[in-house]
Amino acid sequence: MSRVWIQSRHIMAIVIVLVIASFFGWWELTSHSPTNSVLDAGESSLKIKVGEQVPNFRLETPDDSELQLSDFVGRAVVLNFWATWCSPCRAEMPALQQIANGYGPSRELVVVGINMMESPEVVKSYTKELGLSFPMALDRKGVLAARYGLIGLPATFFIDADGILQAQALGQLHGELLQDGIDAVLGDQVDIP
Repeated sequence: MSRVWIQSRHIMAIVIVLVIASFFGWWELTSHSPTNSVLDAGESSLKIKVGEQVPNFRLETPDDSELQLSDFVGRAVVLNFWATWCSPCRAEMPALQQIANGYGPSRELVVVGINMMESPEVVKSYTKELGLSFPMALDRKGVLAARYGLIGLPATFFIDADGILQAQALGQLHGELLQDGIDAVLGDQVDIP
């Protein structure tokens, strides 16, 4: 009888060790390794795939109007999901604002920010603090993020003028990720303004 009890304890200990080891392996792969290409870790969780038409959406803006993806038909879109509590999101905002400034509101590319589940007041305050002027929308219940299959923030989708997803970056934009995404929607070797 005691022999069975010892075996059960050993099995339980092995299971616990495997669960802990799996968690740390997952953590190491998803949190600490920098991405080196536009398409990288986490891609399999996404419901919107490169080469597919991106479905239209309609969301409230912080100033109580509406924003739709179809508002930007004929222009490439850099669609960035973010939140104020996300430090990598904050770190990439200056580069996104630089892109928005460089291409301007009437040019061939627009940056659109999608805030995740925060109030209009929080978003207004944050965008004012950082001097962000590109269009923002509120995914108040996370419906759009679920539609895209997001598992974390930030996440950026590069959509061409025909509404086709050409590239995506999961995690903070750094190095050549932003340039690679813009090249994918506007053509190779278009320098970031």
